[in-house]
Amino acid sequence: MAFPDFQKILIEKGAEFAPLTQKVLAALPGIAVENTDPAGSPPLFPALPVTKRTLLLTRFKGELVKPCPGTKEYICCGYRILHVGSNCPLDCSYCILQGYFNQPYVRLFVNTDEIFHRLHTYVQAHGDEIIRLGTGEFTDSLALDHLTGLTRLLRSELERYNNVIVELKTKTVNIQNLLQLPVTKKIIVAWSLNPPKIIGKEEPGAATLEERIQAAALCQKKGYLLGFHFDPIFYFSGWEELYEQTIGLLFSRIRPENIAWISLGCFRFLPPMKGIIERLHPRSSFIHQEFIPALDNKMRYPQPRRVEMY
Repeated sequence: MAFPDFQKILIEKGAEFAPLTQKVLAALPGIAVENTDPAGSPPLFPALPVTKRTLLLTRFKGELVKPCPGTKEYICCGYRILHVGSNCPLDCSYCILQGYFNQPYVRLFVNTDEIFHRLHTYVQAHGDEIIRLGTGEFTDSLALDHLTGLTRLLRSELERYNNVIVELKTKTVNIQNLLQLPVTKKIIVAWSLNPPKIIGKEEPGAATLEERIQAAALCQKKGYLLGFHFDPIFYFSGWEELYEQTIGLLFSRIRPENIAWISLGCFRFLPPMKGIIERLHPRSSFIHQEFIPALDNKMRYPQPRRVEMY
């Protein structure tokens, strides 16, 4: 898999000798490599649109397993985040991460031994409670998997637990490692879905709808449980017909009994995101529709419209 087309690799001090660092460097020969000091100031987005073609290899020192931040004033799903990286090379125009990470690079945390040690400590502290983890909150779960092999490490780690489920959420078809591993019900492979009209215009680095569903069908054949996320759902002229066609294609290939869950979420954004999207993705027009501030201070479609769409 050639994507993403990284042009530079930054290695923070302290991450040079990690096995994952060496694995990534071996997988990307010929790319410029530069050492950097974490004490230095991170580069900020320039005035012109950027694509995330720099990969930063670093050790994450914060809380590696954390509860989903949820949404204030709304019921939370109880999801937990396994923090393996941040930012995403797919560069979707609407991505909320643009409002969180003011950095034009993709970060990969290479201290996997520490990540899994903290995961073990976290699981032990929660007894027999069912823990639903996901690695796709701050990055795409599989976009770099051909470089990192993290799914292989994660698959091995999950053998230790009977109460942990991990969702790998993606917009790619980077499933080669998953298809080669012994299948497990502890891993749920999930795709975000939208009609081709949205994918073609707003998700430039992502796989097509047909490619995603074909990848899901291969994971289904292997024996994995699947998840699908219609999130964000966009309102536009003819939205009903195009989303109906999307759902029809999904169920023409995927058997309902193999689906662990489906989620729905209409497009919403923090107010500062409007300016970011206008600057980085000037061709996107959806940001100029009618929105109102909701209970969580995010801008959302008016409630009657959201109810109609759901």
